[in-house]
Amino acid sequence: MPVGVAIIAVNNAAPSGVGRTAGARTPAINLDCVFFMQLVNHVLGFQGLNSGMELPLQQHPDFGTALEMIGANVRRINIKNAAPTQIIKRFGIDFASRGPIWFMENPEALRQCPLRIINAEQPSEIYRKAGFRQLMTPAYVAELNLLDTAWLTSANGKWRNSWRKSQKSNLEIEHETFDAALHEWVLIEDRQQQRRKKYRALPHSIIHAFASISPRNVIVFSARKKNKNVAAMLFLQHGKVATYHVGWSSVAGRETNAHYALLTSATDYFEKRGVTRLDLGTVDTENAPGLARFKIGSGAQIRALGGTWLRIPGL
Repeated sequence: MPVGVAIIAVNNAAPSGVGRTAGARTPAINLDCVFFMQLVNHVLGFQGLNSGMELPLQQHPDFGTALEMIGANVRRINIKNAAPTQIIKRFGIDFASRGPIWFMENPEALRQCPLRIINAEQPSEIYRKAGFRQLMTPAYVAELNLLDTAWLTSANGKWRNSWRKSQKSNLEIEHETFDAALHEWVLIEDRQQQRRKKYRALPHSIIHAFASISPRNVIVFSARKKNKNVAAMLFLQHGKVATYHVGWSSVAGRETNAHYALLTSATDYFEKRGVTRLDLGTVDTENAPGLARFKIGSGAQIRALGGTWLRIPGL
């Protein structure tokens, strides 16, 4: 997980009502606040400039507004030769996750901006030239190119065989825009999964906030067998990119290879909506080898991010 977002996940308490079991109330979202922040983005030009770009989730204005709604200190700055850059302040430190997004690299402009920590989108020497030093080596992400309508042919043979099995498993595949009451079961299963596997993801309050800003762009794909939920995948669409955000599968879901059917359903759906890239998230072969094999086997491009960099005063 990008370092900047990871800090938020650990340190931001979820709003009242998030993190409870079934029957909990949906967190209250201040719609006046939503409108005001969207107006600010429009007036300053961030939304218009970024909307046609293939931005990573962490750099999209809708995600920044969602973070603001749950209490994060987010602002957007202009760095010469880069898209408007979304930065977050924690403990007095300004950092960017998967940004800046450069049109043309400009080390001097980067040196003069307030960023102290960067979780870079791509490998580059610009950070060293601008006085940063690398703290962590790059993570890898899996990305499906939806402009390639024959992407399934790029999947490895074992992956395609698993997909074929899913097609013969009598699964009922559905997709719906996220509804806090209707899809509470997905979040409950995810919380239980996190406790069972002993990891911590971003708070579900971000999903609720994102849905209040852009309700058509939080999509839940679910698989049922014999009228019982067996698997789900939740995506956040941001501009021309959709990011895989939450996934869950029961024993029956794994036995029927439900996630293979869900992913192919998601690619068909987002392709029709004009999405050009599906971001499947980080590939972690050490801590989540099964998920990593699923992403790699799908034929997704496995791409290195740029690593984590710290500004060293005087360099």
